Amino acid sequence: MDPGTGESHWHFQFGPDGTRSVGPGMGCVRDVLAALPGADDSDGDGDGAARRRDDVLLVACELLANACDHTPGATCLDVDLADGHLTVAVTDPVANRPLPGPWRPGQPHGHGLHVVEQISTEWGVSPFPGGKTVWAALPTP
Repeated sequence: MDPGTGESHWHFQFGPDGTRSVGPGMGCVRDVLAALPGADDSDGDGDGAARRRDDVLLVACELLANACDHTPGATCLDVDLADGHLTVAVTDPVANRPLPGPWRPGQPHGHGLHVVEQISTEWGVSPFPGGKTVWAALPTP
């Protein structure tokens, strides 16, 4: 972390089998959260900070799982801390833009982007030749 600006960037590259990126990716996000100021709850915010950490983990899990379910898998994960927000970004090798499907209560699958949409302050897709990055920004825990 840059102590002068409070900004940081973490980059994690996945191996050739990106379909197995959820577990390692979640480990990376947990490591990032543990490295953030106040991770030991010394700020006294307690439940609020814990809830925000859980939100980051849930959004990261959804983005990674979507990459594994709908593409050959995630190629990398980036986490950025800036301006009071933590941005989680998952890159995969398919350019198709993900869209939330219809809301189907009682169905076990198909709600991931709805969850991301509700929990994050904003989310989006950045396409590039040969793939895309799906990202979501959340308040810093």
